Order: sequence, then structure tokens, then C-alpha cells
Amino acid sequence: MDTLVTLSPLEVERLLITIESSQQVHRRHQYFLWSQGALQGFLPHDILIVGYGEYDTPGFRCEVLARANIYEDRAMLREIDELVQAMVDDWQNAGGTPRMYAAEQGGGKIGTRLASLGFGNALAHGVREFTRVNAGFFVFLRMPQPPNRRHAYFAEVLMPYLYVTLYRMLQSEHDAPGRRLRPGVKLSGREAEVISLIRDGKTNQQIALTLELSPLTVKNHVQNILRKLEVANRAQAVAKAVKARLIGDSAAN
Repeated sequence: MDTLVTLSPLEVERLLITIESSQQVHRRHQYFLWSQGALQGFLPHDILIVGYGEYDTPGFRCEVLARANIYEDRAMLREIDELVQAMVDDWQNAGGTPRMYAAEQGGGKIGTRLASLGFGNALAHGVREFTRVNAGFFVFLRMPQPPNRRHAYFAEVLMPYLYVTLYRMLQSEHDAPGRRLRPGVKLSGREAEVISLIRDGKTNQQIALTLELSPLTVKNHVQNILRKLEVANRAQAVAKAVKARLIGDSAAN
């Protein structure tokens, strides 16, 4: 960084606590709690997008960590993917330095897009040392104020911990026995229809219209599916159902 940033003794203590607490993160909900807790003192945000895999390939994936699962439909997820890709390109063109964006019309391509999507001010940064299979990119959205050099400094300092913690979480999920379906677990015909439509990006309201059910009935089916598959959200349910071959990986299957 080209600007000296000084920290008070209290800020140094809080920074150490943030770093130390990252060592306790092994699961997705722990990552979310860490990002919404200790990390907020240095990089305040409402929504965190994590990207991992290899840049500019189909293997690069983005996931949204927010207080509510408000991005269910496939159209919004495409908007997010395109926004993150634009930020990755901007970051790479800038030599891998933290990128700061004020959400405003006329604030450049990315700033204008942030404003139109309601994502507010943002900061984006990634790991420069790993740009292929194990790349890591992080986007902080809905920051209460336009980010400044101080936020960029903390993004640099905390990047190794954001990155290592992300991949520890991904590895823990990969190795967890919970990824395997318990013997004897089956979905009813209706539940299979519901999870298939979730896979296709349908919201509960759209599923209700398609299957001629009430939204409440669909919600109950979704809750039953989550309970049977022992997962926390819809994305995990689809992944586990496909892996267990309870449904196909596309509508054609």
C-alpha cells in the first residue's frame, strides 16, 4: 500500500482477535458468522461473495454469503456472476490491488451496475499468488460508506486469512461424512419434483404455480427435503440430491 495506516492499540487487539478466530472456522455457517462478526470491524459489509476455482473458466464458482437467502432465481445469480467477472477483470488489470467502488449512476461500468442491482458500495480483492485452480476472490457488498484506503489496507492484511479459511471450509465440507446420504433415505415423488424445480432455479412461488400447490405446501416440502438430506439450504440440497442420484443434474436427465 502506498499510504501509511496506523492502528490504535485497541485496533491491533481486535485485528489479532479476528485473525485468531479465523482458525476456528471449518464449516460454512462458521465462515458466515466470522464474516458477519469479527471481520465487520475492518471490512463492514452486508453481503460477501466468495469466488474460487480457476479464473476465466467454467470451474470458477461464486457463492453468496448473506443474512437471508435472497438470491434464489437463476437470473440474479447470472447478474452476480457477471458482476464478479467484471471485478476480477478490473482487479487483474490493476495489478491485483484492492478495487473500491462507489455505487452511483455514472460511477463507471461497475459502480453503475452496483447501483442498479441495489448492492451499494463495494470492495473487491483476491489472492495474487494463486490464479489458477486454487484462486480466491472476495467481494464485500453493501458497505455502509464508500470504501477508502484504510479498507483497502485491511483487505490486504486479512486476505491470507480470508483465503486459507475459505479453502479449509471447502476441504472440510468435501471430507465431511454429512456429504454422504444416510442409507435408506428416499424422497417422495412430490419431493423429487420440488427439488428438481429448485435445481432449475425456480422460487417457491414458481414451484407452487407449476405443481398447482399452495406456497405453504411447497415450503413444507422444502423443509422436509432439507431435513431428510441433512443440509442447511437449497443449494446444498440440490448438490446432495444430484450426488446421490435422487435427481438428474439437468432437466434433460
